[in-house]
Amino acid sequence: MFKHLSAKVLGLCMMLSCGQILAAEDEVDLGDVLFRYKSDNGSLMVNQSIPPDAAAKGYEIITDTGRILKTVPPAPKGENAVKYAEKLRREAALAEWDTHLKRRFSSVKDIQSAKKRALSELQGNVSLLQSNLIGIVAQLEDQQRRAGIMERNGNDVSAAILKNIENLEVEAYELRKLIKARTQELDDKAAKYDRDIERFKEISS
Repeated sequence: MFKHLSAKVLGLCMMLSCGQILAAEDEVDLGDVLFRYKSDNGSLMVNQSIPPDAAAKGYEIITDTGRILKTVPPAPKGENAVKYAEKLRREAALAEWDTHLKRRFSSVKDIQSAKKRALSELQGNVSLLQSNLIGIVAQLEDQQRRAGIMERNGNDVSAAILKNIENLEVEAYELRKLIKARTQELDDKAAKYDRDIERFKEISS
């Protein structure tokens, strides 16, 4: 992805990517609440869904790190074991969310402050990318202007200018992609904090 980027832009992209990874480590992904069960041949399986036979025989509900949230014994005969298993999984995921919120925040105001800090950092990243894009576009327009002058004078455009134009176009393209991704991340983060705020109000009332 970053093959043709300049050292400055490459450094910026890697810095922002690392920041994103570090920020993600502090979040709980409710989709990572999983079933662990034995297949028909006795193999241990981990999935987000569970087959009817395995649900009836008993299983564990775990986090993506393997921590056991609930051990479920074999289902009573005649009960819809899969439906019951999904209900337990949703309850376990909700309990994980509540535990995370209570451990990290003591009030709605705390969540709002965390939201403000997180969005401010992301917006700063977007602004930095946009600033770099403006610089790249200016360089690209300058190289294109030089190429135009050469052509109007009846000369071939130099290989160096053609290469510069190609590289700058790639850099502008990659920066636009990053800006789009970071903007979407900003919107998603805001929505997540809003959900946290509403849930915290529910469990605190």
